[in-house]
Amino acid sequence: MTQVDFWILGIICGLVLAYYLLKCYRSYAIKRRLKTAKHAEKRAKQFLEEEGYKVIKIQPRVPVITHVNGKNYKNHIKVDFIVKKNSKTYVVDVKTGKQVERLLDADIRRQLLEYYLVYRTDGALLLDMTNKKLYNLKFDIEMPHNCKVYLAILVAFVFGFVVAFFLFGGGKFF
Repeated sequence: MTQVDFWILGIICGLVLAYYLLKCYRSYAIKRRLKTAKHAEKRAKQFLEEEGYKVIKIQPRVPVITHVNGKNYKNHIKVDFIVKKNSKTYVVDVKTGKQVERLLDADIRRQLLEYYLVYRTDGALLLDMTNKKLYNLKFDIEMPHNCKVYLAILVAFVFGFVVAFFLFGGGKFF
């Protein structure tokens, strides 16, 4: 073997070792993050109960099938908690660590809106377990006005009124 061969062999071994170590580090980081999240969820349940919320469900899943060009894609939506307080139901999303830095970013608000619409609750709660702070989000959604729908309702109402007038009034005005 020449010196160049040893260099090539060393580079290959170094790359394989670096790849393996990076893979191990990522696996460790994911396990650590999951462990932190599990611990935070247990603390979150206790925190919510101390704040007067009754935990109804923990991580309920709602199946979703998305149809794209005739092909079905199965997925699910899963929120951390569904809670109840004062006869109102809320979805709760728990955040910890670096997620807390961007608590009210558009992505987080969109995620909470998704939960709110899917689970059809009275509101959404964002729980910052790092700082033990609870944010209550409410959504006022203005649906686009569709004049055709209003026109159809108006026509149906007038038609029903005229039919009822002739059936029950005998066709007489007074």
